[in-house]
Amino acid sequence: MSELEKSSRRKQCILDAVIAALEDYEYSKLTIEEIAARAGVGKSTIYRWWKHKSDLVFEAFKQETASVFDLDYAQSLEFNLKQQLLKLSHALNRPIGRALLVVLSEHREAAGEFFSQYLLPRREATRKLIQLAIQNGEIRADYPFELMLDTLYAPIHYQMIFFNHQPDEAYIQALLNMVLQPARITTEKVSP
Repeated sequence: MSELEKSSRRKQCILDAVIAALEDYEYSKLTIEEIAARAGVGKSTIYRWWKHKSDLVFEAFKQETASVFDLDYAQSLEFNLKQQLLKLSHALNRPIGRALLVVLSEHREAAGEFFSQYLLPRREATRKLIQLAIQNGEIRADYPFELMLDTLYAPIHYQMIFFNHQPDEAYIQALLNMVLQPARITTEKVSP
């Protein structure tokens, strides 16, 4: 086995240990010592790749949700947004997701990195989907889409953080209806 393969395997063991530890207790009790023991590595091995336990949570969340938020460009904007919101609420309700919410609230630098490395690329992909929906006549081109995206995703975080509640499909559908309705192109004719 090459050094690169060994290194990759160690990293995977460490990230698996983070996820397993968070299944047993909250982020505040997570320690590098515990992760190292679970992964069967020394603390120095962990610190070679990650500076802080928040970095480990961020990396483990990215790994766990790598393909979860992929878009299906053959489907409608509403279908894709609904799938994304359902998957996001599910991911944030898992222990790794809840730990991520804590990290984002406690570590401003980690929140900035999470936005630029994780959320921004996904937001760019959603913008492409929006452009496709405009081209297909699903929605108006003059709608404030940045605000629309904020309005859709913020309530999911709000429900998880403040109410400790995972939004269900009915909540997400109602949210989509409320936010997308003004963007939809209507073909109603006004009678004289």
